[in-house]
Amino acid sequence: MATVQLITSKQSASQLADLLNGATRRKPVVVVTTSSGQERPWIDPQRIAQEAGSLADVYLMPTGDISWAFAHQMADETQVYGGAGRVYPVGHEWTSNPRRSPLRFAFNTDDGTWATDKLISDALRMAAEAGLLQTTAQARPVTGTVKGVVSGRGMLDIGQIMPAAIAEELTVPGVRIERLLTVGQQVSGLYDPEAGRVDVRGGLRPAEEALAGYGVGDVVLARVAMVRNGKAELVLYPKTAQPEVRVAVLRAAVTTNEADDLRTLMSLDEVVRARVTATGPSWCLTMADVDDDEPVAPAPALLTGGPPWLVEELPSLDVETPPTVAMPAQAPPAAQEPIEPEPAVAEPEPEPPAAPARPTPAIFGRRPTGTPAARPATPCPVPRPPSTPPVVATPPEAPSDTRQQQLLQITALKTKTATLEAEAEQARALAQANSDEIRQLRYEIKRVEGERDRAENALARSRTELRKARGKKSRPAAEEPQFADQELGFRHLVVARWATRTPVAEQAARPLPEYGIGAGFIQSLADLEGVSREKVADVVVEVVTGVAPKVAGREVHRLRSGTGGADPVRTRADGAVGYRASLQTNTPSARRIHYWMLPGGRIELARVGAHDDFTI
Repeated sequence: MATVQLITSKQSASQLADLLNGATRRKPVVVVTTSSGQERPWIDPQRIAQEAGSLADVYLMPTGDISWAFAHQMADETQVYGGAGRVYPVGHEWTSNPRRSPLRFAFNTDDGTWATDKLISDALRMAAEAGLLQTTAQARPVTGTVKGVVSGRGMLDIGQIMPAAIAEELTVPGVRIERLLTVGQQVSGLYDPEAGRVDVRGGLRPAEEALAGYGVGDVVLARVAMVRNGKAELVLYPKTAQPEVRVAVLRAAVTTNEADDLRTLMSLDEVVRARVTATGPSWCLTMADVDDDEPVAPAPALLTGGPPWLVEELPSLDVETPPTVAMPAQAPPAAQEPIEPEPAVAEPEPEPPAAPARPTPAIFGRRPTGTPAARPATPCPVPRPPSTPPVVATPPEAPSDTRQQQLLQITALKTKTATLEAEAEQARALAQANSDEIRQLRYEIKRVEGERDRAENALARSRTELRKARGKKSRPAAEEPQFADQELGFRHLVVARWATRTPVAEQAARPLPEYGIGAGFIQSLADLEGVSREKVADVVVEVVTGVAPKVAGREVHRLRSGTGGADPVRTRADGAVGYRASLQTNTPSARRIHYWMLPGGRIELARVGAHDDFTI
């Protein structure tokens, strides 16, 4: 049974800090705090402990003197208090890079649910990074059907009342659960009854099997894993039990401008299109000659029957518009009940209550002005109220008159009560002000994050458009070679496209074969509209090098005399067989190229035309 360890003293808080800063810890540690003055936290530490199981330790600590003792021993920006929670990963990188240990705030029940989910995700992800995923003795093999994918969890029906969970963080790092599972998919794995989770890592497809469908010339999807000035690295398949398939591309494979900085053309984690120029194990990719209308081969599934692990998409930019929250004015002191004391008695005047301080950014961990540099960059936790009640001052006794003495006591108590009521009213006003300020700041955070997402997506779109423009950048017309012989000009273009698409190191092993050009080909090329000559030259390179039949988008097949499957195949007296390949797909009157394959395998280009043109 998962347990939550309680921090109940300064000494135990100090011991927790020593554990986090020491070198003996082997698993992530989750620290949840209660808000000042509250007994129960908004975050649910028991649910965190239940889902994390043996992969993380969970602690609950109150805000106050105890949390201050803890904060005093922690590095700046790594403390936790005030109802927030934080997961500390294994190692010490988080001490110099607090983003490795994000702080999850919670100010109400909804925040608590959100923060609980985030802390569970953080704990599981950090456990996976630390290599803690081991098969337990209780685990048993199961097979089930995916019933849904919700909040980073796949719900797997394995024949029990409650479905088992497949955790996103414990499967493939950096891949969302929606890119791993789909409703109705059959999945097998090892079920841990204590954690209620199924480990499906054993069913992940090897990279060799998953990428076997890719061929030279295919346009595929890849994720940018690294980008520098003149070099980028693209991931074709993520890390599973085997290393990820990562391919380096140089500037020349992305843009024709040698002065371009690749960091202005692509973004980290962006999904991009690239053409395969060599298959595994030594994969080669180019991005410089990929057209927008080319068919893109779907990325492979990580699990059998699953969705593609990569898709071209941008995150949603819908962001809640923050309302304007008016800060309430400080409430005036409560009106005191008028008192009519005996004329001879001097009524003592109460001291006016001190105006409470307005809420400050200190609640978000910023150092208040004047804080000594030796202390952590966080405000001191709110002190606890005194354990003893305030002493009520008693007016001087008048022993000669018992009745007057009682009146004086009553007057003093009424005055003190009115004063305390005024202080309570001001405290309520301050609490409301704090609540409204927190609410306003939370909406402001959402607004700023939304603007950031929009800016990042606009930047990504701009980089993509610039990359495409750079990749297709042509020289001024004056610098283009001019040919009086149109056939010679087209052959020159084919050679140029072959040299562009074939790495220099592979050109000797993959030469451009000799090919023929029929009498009507150049004229049909001049009459063709809707397709560039460069695109036709690209397809010709694929046809004459034998790559085209392996590219799904080329749809290579023998040319028949009509549209019927029983229509005879076009042949010539010399034994040549007619073939047809696609220049375009999914467009009206998609263009085609017709060619002859002579005995011995030599290619002769016949003509280009529209989809419904079967002449050759």
